[in-house]
Amino acid sequence: MDNRHALRIVNAQFAEILGKAKEEDWELPTPCSEWKVRDLVAHVIGGHAMVTSLLTGEELVAAPGDTVEEWAARVERAAEGEGVLERVVPHPTFGELSGDALLMIRWGDVCVHTWDLAQALGLEFAPEPGLAEAALEWLVPFGPALGASGGFGDGADPGPGADAFARVLAITGRGARPMAGAD
Repeated sequence: MDNRHALRIVNAQFAEILGKAKEEDWELPTPCSEWKVRDLVAHVIGGHAMVTSLLTGEELVAAPGDTVEEWAARVERAAEGEGVLERVVPHPTFGELSGDALLMIRWGDVCVHTWDLAQALGLEFAPEPGLAEAALEWLVPFGPALGASGGFGDGADPGPGADAFARVLAITGRGARPMAGAD
């Protein structure tokens, strides 16, 4: 899977789901136990800012009032830079990574947080075909580091016959995949 293309896909999916949120939805809880929708959106923006900084070498910080769409466009432009896929960058959790690996982790994070956002809003979400399988390629080896980082819940076994996205959700500490709107 081309990581630049995957990033564009998940950014569009996140924006589509976020576009369905009403003003009062910003305070709803998300599957990330300590985050409301507002915090989840700020995390996605902050992640885009960090990755953009790592890819461009510029020190960038998101400001109050910045939108997901602005930062999604910035990180997508940074990903198109000359030699960016081969550049080695220092990720704060995973250490030295190629720009291509950094993009893979970025879109994987946005994909999972799109599910979180959909759950908070009571909406359905399934990633584009192939994305969950591609996410597993990096999540399986990095899985133990996710839990140890303190930024993820403990991984869980999604059970026999689980599809690829259920496995992605389990590895990222979301356990079994409930249906949107389920109690």
